[in-house]
Amino acid sequence: MLWRVVACVCVVVGVNTLHAQTEAADYSRIGFGAFLTATASDYQCVGINPANLGFVPEFDVYIMGSPIDGGMDRAKRNWSFTVAEGGFATHSDALKRGDLWDAVFQSSSFDFTPEQKLAAARAFADNGLRFSADIIPVAISYQSDKWGGLALTVHERVSGTFIFNESASRLAFEGRYYDYFDSTSVNYKGDTVGYARNPQTYAQLFEGTRLAMTWYRELGLSYGLKILDVPGFRLYAGATAKYLMGYAYMDAEVRDHQLMARSSLSPVFGISYGKAVSPSFIPGKDFRSVGNGWGLDIGLTAEIGLKWTISASVVDLGAMRWDGNVFIAKDTILNGVSSTGFNNYNIFEEAPKITGEGNFFSWNGLSTATSELASRIRGGISYYHTSRWRFGIDAVVPFNRAAGSLGEPIVSGGVDWRPLIWLRVSTGFGGGGNMGTFIPIGAMASLFGGVWELGLSSRDIITLFTTKRPVLSLCVGLMRIRL
Repeated sequence: MLWRVVACVCVVVGVNTLHAQTEAADYSRIGFGAFLTATASDYQCVGINPANLGFVPEFDVYIMGSPIDGGMDRAKRNWSFTVAEGGFATHSDALKRGDLWDAVFQSSSFDFTPEQKLAAARAFADNGLRFSADIIPVAISYQSDKWGGLALTVHERVSGTFIFNESASRLAFEGRYYDYFDSTSVNYKGDTVGYARNPQTYAQLFEGTRLAMTWYRELGLSYGLKILDVPGFRLYAGATAKYLMGYAYMDAEVRDHQLMARSSLSPVFGISYGKAVSPSFIPGKDFRSVGNGWGLDIGLTAEIGLKWTISASVVDLGAMRWDGNVFIAKDTILNGVSSTGFNNYNIFEEAPKITGEGNFFSWNGLSTATSELASRIRGGISYYHTSRWRFGIDAVVPFNRAAGSLGEPIVSGGVDWRPLIWLRVSTGFGGGGNMGTFIPIGAMASLFGGVWELGLSSRDIITLFTTKRPVLSLCVGLMRIRL
């Protein structure tokens, strides 16, 4: 059922490549590679470090300002605006590159052999995949010379984590042939059904398994200001207030032998919960929010001399209140499976074979439920060497275990290089976030004297050359305007 939700999200958001946690929210900024906490500014620093809105705009010098014009232009650009900027990321420690590509883009047309099903079950045991997307439909910011900077932003944010323990993986790929089912019978439809003579509960079987996903629309108001300016030292502070509308929330986890599973999904998904009813049920299949909440980002940035910048922030403090289609699952025994397991890595369509479209779980309805946002702590340092070279490091640490949170901290470092005055290229090296090691890359071109900027970035280019622990990601922006 959860995989069906993911596919629906992709259609509604309009990001086809998402048929795939918070990595996209932390890194989907065009032109940046390994670090941005201490350097991202204007609307791009929203969700990263709002203190950087307090940076005073400086004169940009463009000699041959773009590939299609010439001369020199000096301009102080206070306004920044964008439409349809953002990106996605998905990575897996269970799938190889080609298999992840098949799962995301549904490019495979063959069915597994029995041997391939066993291999897939082994690969997913205590592993899984994660995905995230952060799309900016529209954003605008203004940074003044004296009273700070202000930004208004809209974000669509989707994130998820799917991790199977050995039992969950074997159930998914082996189905009734999983040796937990030690007897069979034929049901009234003529289907062969696997049964366990000593059945166990989900909590007993699936310790360490987690299926979690969130989808928010975020409306943000951000402000940053220089609060201290003395010779050789400048200090900036900033905050972002966010109003959130929720369209999908699901968090099912077995931890310490306890099953905890809650769900609140927009009617557009058309999800079945079997015979369960809920006082918060919303009829129909309209696209509407099923929850709302508030969030807060806070940050500080210090500039030391003319070279060093140090930043720290805490992002996504807050909570959601879900009041539409709210359900909670009770622990129950697992028995009676007719599926022979997934036939391929198109897990978004294969999953109903083992979820039973809501009939395998014991669901109860709720009026409301609350959940924390996936909060993170960020830190960064950058060193400005010359107008062509800047070096930096970044660290992102999960603050809680909420749905969509980072699996583990991410640390990366690298360089921003301007080989041409109108072109910035970024790269570096990093690790963590359940991605292993990665090499990010980004590029941004400034055209017409810096008025129009466009660029892209990716979390990892190692994936192009290796097959293990693949990371598929892309951030694109084609309409970044600075005035």
